[in-house]
Amino acid sequence: MSYLIRAGGVYIVLVGVAIAVHFIITPFYHAGGAPFTLWHYMNWFIAPGVLIMLAASYVGKRRFDGEGSAELKRYLEANGLFYGSVAAAIIYYWNWALTLSPNNVADGQFWSVLGAVLPILMVVAGLRLWGMRWRESTVA
Repeated sequence: MSYLIRAGGVYIVLVGVAIAVHFIITPFYHAGGAPFTLWHYMNWFIAPGVLIMLAASYVGKRRFDGEGSAELKRYLEANGLFYGSVAAAIIYYWNWALTLSPNNVADGQFWSVLGAVLPILMVVAGLRLWGMRWRESTVA
């Protein structure tokens, strides 16, 4: 099971890095008139990554809540990652549904926000997911 959890962590880190790299290089190859076709293909990999990110941030928040710790730093980390992931997921899936629908147009500003926010949230959640089971297995 820990290999599956680590694979999920690696997956969302790789997706987050791919989003960041492609977001940065898009202005160098896209003139503005043609559609962003590579983003349409990437969305099929981003969508499960967002779900894994949500699950990882939820588990991290539940673990912190279960500890009953009063440490402010860990509280802000756990809750910030979880609620940031929820907000990013809502915006992502809404905007992606608009992209898939033939009669709607997705909001480009939201894609810009997601291009900056998703890599951060995904990499942090992925690294935490990678270390989550490892810490437990070294205790036992």
